[in-house]
Order: sequence, then structure tokens, then C-alpha cells
Amino acid sequence: AAEKKTIRSLSTVEIESSNTTDSKGHVDPMQIFDKIDTNGDGVLSKEEFRIAVEKMHYDDLLKIKDSLSRNELSFNPTADKEKSLEETHASVIGRRMTVMAEVGISKIFPAGFGWQTAAYFAEHAGLEATDLSFFISTGVGDGIGVCAGHTLYMAGKKAIAGSKDIHVGNELQVGIMLGSAAVCSGGIWQPTVNVLQAAGWDFTNSVIATGGVAALAFFTGLRLSRFAYSPIFEGVEETTYANLKADAALSVTIGGAAGCFLGTDVSYGAANWMGSAIGIQETFSPVLSSAVAGTSTMLGFGVIQTGENLVYTKDKCWVD
Repeated sequence: AAEKKTIRSLSTVEIESSNTTDSKGHVDPMQIFDKIDTNGDGVLSKEEFRIAVEKMHYDDLLKIKDSLSRNELSFNPTADKEKSLEETHASVIGRRMTVMAEVGISKIFPAGFGWQTAAYFAEHAGLEATDLSFFISTGVGDGIGVCAGHTLYMAGKKAIAGSKDIHVGNELQVGIMLGSAAVCSGGIWQPTVNVLQAAGWDFTNSVIATGGVAALAFFTGLRLSRFAYSPIFEGVEETTYANLKADAALSVTIGGAAGCFLGTDVSYGAANWMGSAIGIQETFSPVLSSAVAGTSTMLGFGVIQTGENLVYTKDKCWVD
């Protein structure tokens, strides 16, 4: 006999699981809302809410929570407090821009700075841009920049704001996870550029391809790091559907940072339409070169993240 689908009655409305969940059982909260809102006026009465809560199973609440996009860098990772049902679209965008700026300053700029600094020392140690040791060195430099930047920023934020919600030890653990992922994207950047240049790819297509490869590398590193660290680090959340979506969206922005970083390479000549703004010239000092590198990654991140800020609906963007 065919298996019957479970139907839970909410007041005069029946919610059939196949209509509110996807193939993996994940729920769209807005679909649930529409089912609970029996008169369709867009407002839940106390009676509608009471009936819904009485009928809903605990697993349903967990599925609704899991439908939100959250990770350790989100404005509200737990989605349980500091939420306003009266938030306007403008206030949501403004908050997202604030979180974007914090992430850019504390992690994305240090990533580019760390990569370029490591490249400087690697070159002066006799390594070539085609050497495996060079790839590893720049990847590690990228990762150290992310980990140190995140940890120091959060420690400073705690000291200034006096927030009891910030635990520096946990933030260090988050920094290690993010830094590990950055080692992957930072380490793959130079060999990707080498291959594309050898294949004769033009600058613009190379920007897109490099960003795509870096995004995939970061996402893979982030998921593997989460899997490895969550059992031993209190500050790292185990793999969930919510942080899968958040990690994926974050990784796309990292791709933007990596792609824009190619703009620092003046060897493309006039084809590099970003060169006049962020090209690293031979006359630059090591510190200035690293600062320009960090600026380039923060710029690329900012462009892609701004797009996500504008496109994603409320509670669906990883910075929410």
C-alpha cells in the first residue's frame, strides 16, 4: 500500500508536508505563515497563533529555523534574539551593509594583505611563482591574515563595547576555521592564474575563472574545516543546512575578492581595466603593496556582497 502523507490540521487549514517542504524536508517559513493566516490578512491573531503552536511538532520548529541562512559571521547566528518584526527593507539593507563593512575590514582586507606579504617574503627567499612552496606560502599568509584579523577585531570590539556575548576564545576558534578555508582559496589563486595565463585567457575571463575557482576552494575548505573542528571547538558550529547555505553565499563573495585581486597584476597591461586603481607597481614599497592587495580583495568582496544584500529577502542572506 502507498504510504500516506502526514497532514497536520491548523485551525480550518490543513498543511500537507509535500506542499511546505522540499525534497530534503526543509520548510519555507513564509509558506507556513500563509497556512496559519487563515483569513489571509497578513496578520496573525492570538487565536491563530495559539492553534498553530498547539498543533505544531518540535521538529517543525527546527525545520523552520534551519530554513534561515546562518553561520558564525551572521549578524544574528542563532536567529533567536535581537530580531524586529517591524524591520523595514531599508533597515535590513543598512544592517547588512554594516556587517559587510565589519567582515571586509576584519577578514577580507587582512586576507589580501597577508597573501601579498607572504608573496614578498617567498620571492626574497628565492621562490618562483610557479613553485609549490610559493603556493603554500601565500595560502598560509592568506589564512594567517584572516585568522589574526578576525580574532583581533573581535577582541577589540569586546574591549570597546564591553559585550558579554563575545568570547575571544571562541572567536579564535572561528578564526582558525575561516583561516583554514582561506589557506585553500589563497593557495589555489596563483596556480589558477598561471594556468589561465599559459592558456592565453584574457583579463576579464581570467577574473571570472579565478574567482570561481577560489570560491569553490574556499567553500570546500570551510565545510571540511567545520566538519573537522566542530567536535573539538565550542565556537564552531557543526554542519547544518542553515550554515551550508550561509557558507555557500559567503564563498561566492570570497570569489569576488579573489577575482578582483587579479587587478593588482599589472603584467596584463592595458587589458587590466582595474590596474589604474589597484595595480601594484614595481616602485611600491612592500607595505604599500600589501595594503593595495588588501584593498583589492575588500573591493571585490564589497561588490558581490552588496549584490547579495540587495537581492536576498529578509533572513535569507548570510549576514542577517
